[in-house]
Amino acid sequence: MLNDFERKILRIIVNYAGQQRRIPRMDELETKTGRNPAHIRESLQALEQNGYISWPQPSTLENIQILQAWEQEPKPVRKAQPAGNAVKYFTDY
Repeated sequence: MLNDFERKILRIIVNYAGQQRRIPRMDELETKTGRNPAHIRESLQALEQNGYISWPQPSTLENIQILQAWEQEPKPVRKAQPAGNAVKYFTDY
């Protein structure tokens, strides 16, 4: 699960790439997020580790590729229905 800042960085990159047809530069990310480059790079590394982006050369942002544009939703856990009701129907009626 992404933290708020990682989610924000991902949304900025996806929206920027869709509108401008390129990945934003570091100074543009700094302006849009209000954070320093070290914190932005740390979040980009977390996005890469979680499989949202591919970042083959961490020295530059130009070759970042978006692998998943949205955060993965956790799969809901299905509770097993007790078998007693089904058995009761056939035995009582």
